[in-house]
Amino acid sequence: MRNPKPFTVLQPIPGQSPKPLFTVYAYSLDQARALVAAKIAGETIVVAVTQDGATR
Repeated sequence: MRNPKPFTVLQPIPGQSPKPLFTVYAYSLDQARALVAAKIAGETIVVAVTQDGATR
């Protein structure tokens, strides 16, 4: 089974380097985007992983 990769969400600050806000762990960039959107919206997402590594 694959291991999820960390994706860090950064807050851009004009004139400075971006500030890290939080990190999500996901199997793909698309999945990470969905998790971040849900976290910001205050929703709960359950990601199921099958034995062959497929996500739903």
